Amino acid sequence: MNSYGLTEETRKRLYSVLRDRPEPSGIVQLAGDASTRTYFRVAYPTGQTVIAMLQATAGANEEAAFIELSRFLESRGLPVPSILAYSKEESALLLQDLGDELLESVVENASSDDISRLYSDAVDLLVRMRSATETPDPGCRAYSLAFDEEKLMQEMHFFLEHFVIGFARLQPSPAALKTLESFFLNICQNLAREPRIFAHRDFHSRNLILHEDRLFMIDFQDARMGPAQYDLASLLRDSYISLPEDLIETLISRYTDSVSDPDPIRFRYIFDIMSLQRNIKALGTFGYQSWVRNSDRYLSAIPRTGLHVARNLAKYAEFATFRQVLEDHIVDPATAPHLLDDLH
Repeated sequence: MNSYGLTEETRKRLYSVLRDRPEPSGIVQLAGDASTRTYFRVAYPTGQTVIAMLQATAGANEEAAFIELSRFLESRGLPVPSILAYSKEESALLLQDLGDELLESVVENASSDDISRLYSDAVDLLVRMRSATETPDPGCRAYSLAFDEEKLMQEMHFFLEHFVIGFARLQPSPAALKTLESFFLNICQNLAREPRIFAHRDFHSRNLILHEDRLFMIDFQDARMGPAQYDLASLLRDSYISLPEDLIETLISRYTDSVSDPDPIRFRYIFDIMSLQRNIKALGTFGYQSWVRNSDRYLSAIPRTGLHVARNLAKYAEFATFRQVLEDHIVDPATAPHLLDDLH
C-alpha cells in the first residue's frame, strides 16, 4: 500500500474513510485555514477526486457540528459539499470535491460585470438561505446559539487581547480602555437587540466555491442566530476582497428589496455597525493567528480590514471619540498598510 509520503498515523486515519474505495493514485495535502483541521485531495485513476478532512484530534468528536450543519443545510436544499464517508473513531470525513475556485480567486481576474454577477448570486444565496432556514429545526444546534451581547463582547475582548496587546504589543491606557469598552458595549448592545435569523457566520469569499457555475458554501459549522446583516456584512466588508462602494450599495439594495425590509435606513445603520464588529473581530483572529499560532497567512488582510473599520467609524459622529482613541492609542486603521512594516 502506497504511503504517499504520509505519516503512519495520518495514513491510518485517512484510510478509515477510504478503505471501501479503490486504491488512490495520489493523495496531496491542501493549504490549511484558520482552524486546526487538515485537508487532503485524494485522486483516483479514473480522474475522480474527493476531499478528506481530518480533525486535529482523533476521537474528540469536533466534527459533530460540521456533520450536523451539513445535513441540515442539505436537507433545506442549500448548496454544501456532500459527505461521502465518516469515521467517528478517527474524526475523519470524506467530502465531495468542489474544486479550487474560491470566490476570492475567481474575482481576482474577473471583469466588473462578472464580479457584479457573482456577488449578486451570493446575495441571492443569502436570501435563499434566509427563507430556507426560517422554520427552526430543534435538532440543529445553530438555533440554540446566538450572537447575544455576551458573545459579541467576547469577540471584542478577543481583539484587545490578541490584536492590540498580543500582535501589536501595545498597552492602552486605563482611560483608553474605558473608552474602548464603552464603544464595544454600545455597538454590541445595539446588535444584540436586533431580530435574529440563521447566520452562516463566515459567509465570505474564502468560504464560497464556484462549482459547475454555482456557488457552494463551506466552513458553516459555527452557524448560529444573528442579525440579518451579519452574513451580508461578512460578504461585502470582506477582509480579502475590496468591492467598489457603488456595487456594495447595489447589493445591499438587492438584499433589502428581496426580503422586503420595512426600514432600509435602519437596516443600513445596523449593516455598518455589524461590519465594524465583524472587522474588529477579524483583526483579533488575524492577530491570534500571527502571535499565537505563528502563521503569516492572514497578515496581508490586516490593512484592508483596518480600512473597513476606519471608513465605517468616519461615517458616524457618535464614534468620533472611539476613532480618536483607536488612532492615538492603538493603530490608525487609515494608515494600516504601514502596520506590517512597523511590526514585522
